[in-house]
Amino acid sequence: MKVLICGVSLLVAQLLSTPAGAAAAGHGAAVDNDIGAHLLALEKKRAEAIVQRDIPALRELMDRYYRHVESRGRVRSKTDLLTALERDEFHFETYESESAEVQILNGGQSAVIAGVFRSQQKGRKPFRGRYVHVWVHEPDGWKNTYHQGTEIRLASGNQGCD
Repeated sequence: MKVLICGVSLLVAQLLSTPAGAAAAGHGAAVDNDIGAHLLALEKKRAEAIVQRDIPALRELMDRYYRHVESRGRVRSKTDLLTALERDEFHFETYESESAEVQILNGGQSAVIAGVFRSQQKGRKPFRGRYVHVWVHEPDGWKNTYHQGTEIRLASGNQGCD
């Protein structure tokens, strides 16, 4: 599983840093803007479905190969995540994006959305983190295939890198 995560992270980094990826992001600005607006609407629908624990909506939004990497490194498949929500293993009271940047790739067939989100689970302290979502365009529409969240912690002293 670590190979999969490292591989996806490397792929995303390569796509974002290559001239082809940059060109795809800038090609066809009007089309890209339409795709970006559509994906942001799907992101909002995804966030609402998580709070409402709307399993059918999430099932529809997720690719069958979906991977969810939590802030502490736990990896869940689509089935794992939906089952945990159904069993009420975690319950979000809030889950919303503060910011999002959409990068359209591969001629409009995939996209990376990165931003900052905040959430709060029932009985827990508020959480704020950065996220990356990878979306792929499939015959039946756009599907979220990858999520990774990382907690934003306030720096204290000289711990770690910038």
